Formats: sequence, C-alpha cells, structure tokens
Amino acid sequence: MKKELYLSMLGIVVGELMLFSGQVYMGIAIHVINLQAITLGLIFSSLSSDIKNTLQSLILLLLLRIIGLAMPQFFTGSLLWYPFVYGVMFIPVLLIIKNQQISLKEIGIDFKRLNIYFPAGITIGLGIATIEYLILKPNPLIENTAFSNLILIAIVMFVFVGAIEELIFRSIIQTRFEKVLGLKYSVLISGSMFGIMHVGFGIVNEILFACVFGFILGYLFQKTRSFPLILLIHGTANVFLFGLLPFIL
Repeated sequence: MKKELYLSMLGIVVGELMLFSGQVYMGIAIHVINLQAITLGLIFSSLSSDIKNTLQSLILLLLLRIIGLAMPQFFTGSLLWYPFVYGVMFIPVLLIIKNQQISLKEIGIDFKRLNIYFPAGITIGLGIATIEYLILKPNPLIENTAFSNLILIAIVMFVFVGAIEELIFRSIIQTRFEKVLGLKYSVLISGSMFGIMHVGFGIVNEILFACVFGFILGYLFQKTRSFPLILLIHGTANVFLFGLLPFIL
C-alpha cells in the first residue's frame, strides 16, 4: 500500500518541475489537486496509521509552496517574506506533531554534546554556505553588515527558516518515512524532497546541491538525533549565504 506515497511524491516533483519551467499556474494546480487527493485519502482510505502519518507529513511541503506563492509579491525577495511564510507554517507543523504524538526524542530535542555540536555546526554551515554562494551568487537580504541587521537575519534564518524546514524535512518527514521505508531510504527521500523544493532559484546546480545538503543533514540527524545540530548548520549556512558572504566575496 505504499503506492499512495510514491504517487503523492511524484505529484510534488511534477508540480515543482512545472514551477521550474515557468508554468506557475500549472504547478499550483498540480499541487492543489495533490493536496486534495492526499486529504481525501486520509479521510476515506483504510491505509495503515504509518502510511497515513507519512502522507500527512507530505502535506506540509504542499502548504509551504502554496503559501509561499500566495504571499504578496512586494514581499518577494526581501527578508520580510520569510517570517510571513514560515511563521504561518508553525501552525500545521505543530498540529501534526500533536496529532501524531511525535515525541521530543523523534523531533531531536536533545541538548547533549552541544560543546561539540556548536563549533561543528558553525563550521559545517560556513562550508556549505561558501559552496552554495559560488552556485547562487545571491544578493544580500540586508542593506549592510551592521550588528542590528546581522541580528535580524539571524533571527529570521534560525527561528523561522531553519527551524521550520528542519522540523518538516528531518523531524517529521524523515522520521515518518523511517517507519515505512527504513533508515537509508528515509534520508534519500527527505534529502531529495529538500532539493526539489529549491526549484524557486531556477538553477539546476542549486537543486542538486540542495539535495546533497539535504542528504548531509538527514544523515547527521539520523546519527545524532540532535535538532540543535542540524538547526545550527542550516541557520549558519543561510546567515552567511544571504547576509555576510555577498559583502565579503
């Protein structure tokens, strides 16, 4: 009964490829249809609880994309866009965590070994950001490197972007797929979904690199079960990528 999972993931991939090719309305339509199909399946099917929980986790990707596309265009490309989109996503994320009774251990709420994870997370994040900068060459999301701007972008990238994306891709999607497909495939799927959701940059190399980044985060999360570690890596990478490296390099 795993075909429902594969069809739902295929729908996400096709919808994202439509967006990548510039067919925005078609991409949105596919995502909306997929969302409705998954919802109806959860209501009327006799699937196992593990399959249903995994399908429910995929809804988060569809919501993230639909909400992002629905955000008024004057926020697009600015730092303000992220708190609005990712702030809204806290609601469905917390609802799924509560509904599925996902434990703090599964989420990765563990503050042990931070003396090791903190410098490791910062270092890995900086390395990831440097490589990704060479691919994207993004414009900075802040006007200058004033302390107040650095604090602002750090809050946005850690509290909103990093926290929500890691809760979705690692704490929820990866742990749900572990129950139905096993450890190895859960990392591959969560990493691949993480990569395909980067089609908005319109660069194939960025999608491929985001997949690799997702695999790295997934592997580290699986080995450490430390949400703070992967949040440090992800948040640091984004702060450097969109805040510091555009000025330094």
